[in-house]
Amino acid sequence: PEMLKAAFENSLHVLAAFTEEGILVGVLRAVGDGASILFIQDILVTPEYQHQGIGTKLLQQTLEKYKNVYQIQLTTDNSMKTISFYESNGFTSLTSLNCVSFMYTGNQ
Repeated sequence: PEMLKAAFENSLHVLAAFTEEGILVGVLRAVGDGASILFIQDILVTPEYQHQGIGTKLLQQTLEKYKNVYQIQLTTDNSMKTISFYESNGFTSLTSLNCVSFMYTGNQ
């Protein structure tokens, strides 16, 4: 809980979606400098609210706000569900751009 709290407090951008009753059903969190890089760290939607456009709306609002950022990146699961979601929102796999991404795992 403490790490998650610090992560949200230190994020560049946090956007949430609520029901009319005020129940949190989705959140997008991004980190970066807001000029050259924006890294979308989390897009989470409560399972019973998925496939209703909430994640898409959170993502589109974020992309609009940071439309002048040089690079907007994210890392996600290698599943057709997530690949289709991000491709339908204008993202391209790094492998299709002849690029590769690395993640440091020495601290785990």
